[in-house]
Amino acid sequence: MLTLICLTIISAATILFFTRRGLRYLRYFQQEEYNGTRFKAWFLEKRTFDTKGTLIALIAAALSLFATGGDMFVCVAICAGAAATLVFLGFQEEDPRKVGKIKLNMTDRATAIYNLALALYSIATLLIVTGTYFLGAGDSIYIYWFIAIALIQSSPIWIVIANAMLWPNEYKKQQAFRQEAKDILADYQPYTIGITGSYGKTSTKAILGSILEAIEPTFWTPGSINTEMGITRQIREQLKPQQQIAIIEMGAYQIGSIAKLCRFTPPKAGLVTAVGVMHLERFGGAENIYKAKCELAQAIPTDGLLVCNGDNPGARKMAEEYPKATTLLYGLEPELGHLDCWMSDIQAGMDGTTFNIHWQGKEYPGFTKLLGAPMLSNLVGSFTMACALGKDPDYVIAAIHNLEPANNRLNLRKNGDGFILDDSYNSNPIGFASALEVLEALEGGRKILMTPGMVELGEIQAAENRQVALKAASICDLALVIGDTNKDALKAGLLEGGLAPDKLMEFADRDLALAYLTSPEHRQPKDTILIENDLPDLYEAISRF
Repeated sequence: MLTLICLTIISAATILFFTRRGLRYLRYFQQEEYNGTRFKAWFLEKRTFDTKGTLIALIAAALSLFATGGDMFVCVAICAGAAATLVFLGFQEEDPRKVGKIKLNMTDRATAIYNLALALYSIATLLIVTGTYFLGAGDSIYIYWFIAIALIQSSPIWIVIANAMLWPNEYKKQQAFRQEAKDILADYQPYTIGITGSYGKTSTKAILGSILEAIEPTFWTPGSINTEMGITRQIREQLKPQQQIAIIEMGAYQIGSIAKLCRFTPPKAGLVTAVGVMHLERFGGAENIYKAKCELAQAIPTDGLLVCNGDNPGARKMAEEYPKATTLLYGLEPELGHLDCWMSDIQAGMDGTTFNIHWQGKEYPGFTKLLGAPMLSNLVGSFTMACALGKDPDYVIAAIHNLEPANNRLNLRKNGDGFILDDSYNSNPIGFASALEVLEALEGGRKILMTPGMVELGEIQAAENRQVALKAASICDLALVIGDTNKDALKAGLLEGGLAPDKLMEFADRDLALAYLTSPEHRQPKDTILIENDLPDLYEAISRF
């Protein structure tokens, strides 16, 4: 009887511990878009094995093993104490639904995965524990604690298993939603513009959408939504009959991703911002990235419209290989080759940027609140596309004047008597270097860099981070390196570039760095802080499990 009480306590504690631990793993699984392979890679790379629960169970096993004379009353007391500690520690952990840069979103799918994983885990716990008892473990309570350790360590596996079991039904639901969205597109028949690129596509979509919306009703997906199901949901819920232009951001997660999106939302026009090294790790090589991005150009009909960034070799090459009835090149550097539309006389200040745009033999002076060469390139690309669609260039220039900088995309905001230059949305070698140039041009006191560096650059990641840190050292008075992901490369570049060691600081996460910079004892008048990139929880230092 006392043995059964111990088994009940151990099983209940293990299951209750999973109710919180499962949520924490589900958060990262969701951030990996429910992809079991990528989740496994994250788990092994970050070594997010359980330590807390395992330690408690090991102590309980040892105490049970050496309990005086195998006294079962002592074993019950040990089990009760260990179980209470295990459950207490579990529920003292952060709740991923409330804490984190990207909180766990308990969508219908996430809820279903969690509930099934909990059910499977509970059944497995009860079956294994009772099975071990009937197979002859008897009063050897320490054995059951070792079983509890194995079960606790298996927590992420049950999340993946639950997702795999639910996938057939999830796939049917997705197909039904997708067909509904396709039917809406067939009924409304908007002029569809696809936008892709290794970087800049989200900003360009927002700029082009805002420009066209000022002239006629226009649909575009919000934020960085660029996957089939994200686009599906927006079409089903937001596309209106009067919106005769639809701008679709097309993300590439592997070769074939964009082709699939083009079959779903067939483009009549396309805009390619760049072909670069972003996501090199995911694709395995620059040539594969180029092939993936070319899928948009290939899908546009021969009588369609293709607009490409002529400053970018990959995008220029794409325009040459897949020409359409109208193929246009835009950029900021006409000296690199022919451009149909380009920007000159660029003057940046604290309020924004003045410029001249050259288009079809005319010059259009303008102003924008946007800063930095990448954003100006996105603006020229949007101008080119809008004018190619027949919009009056003067109207387009007026719309550009009213554009508001997107949050976290190199937007400048007051911070007391200083400024924050927020470029935390993401980062790439060209964008990082440009952000540093903007920082250098701004007036004020100290110039401070806060960054975790750049990710998803594969084998060149360390070299690229070191190289941009060399540039930062010649501009910044203080550098704050966040997390461990690129710490060594950034520190090497900053120190090699001449930054004094006492001006280089390390912080585990963004919040600690911001707290340091905003504290009265460390803040100085007119500081300008560049926040370059902000890695999601997957990359930043992982809290222990």
